[in-house]
Amino acid sequence: MTRTMKLAPWLVICLLVAVTGLLADDDGKLLFETKCATCHGKDGVAKPMAKGSANLNDPAWQAKTKIEAVEQRVIEGKAPLMKPFKDKLTPEQIKAVAAYVKTLK
Repeated sequence: MTRTMKLAPWLVICLLVAVTGLLADDDGKLLFETKCATCHGKDGVAKPMAKGSANLNDPAWQAKTKIEAVEQRVIEGKAPLMKPFKDKLTPEQIKAVAAYVKTLK
């Protein structure tokens, strides 16, 4: 067996780990675009149906809002318009959405 063949499994494992990490990052974006953007816009700017909601890409909002607060809002919702997502998304998905929201600029 050549040295290259011995390293091949490690290379495959490293590639799988890297791809899984990339998918996890994209998962938050995809979830946001499919579950949240209808009201909050793909860019985080609230649409008319989300009147009163913060623009999620606003630098002041981003600076004062911690990721844990975003997670909590996704979990609990905000009456009367935003329904809770605690029964619709897994805890990992909620974390991914919140992490993505914190990247909006």
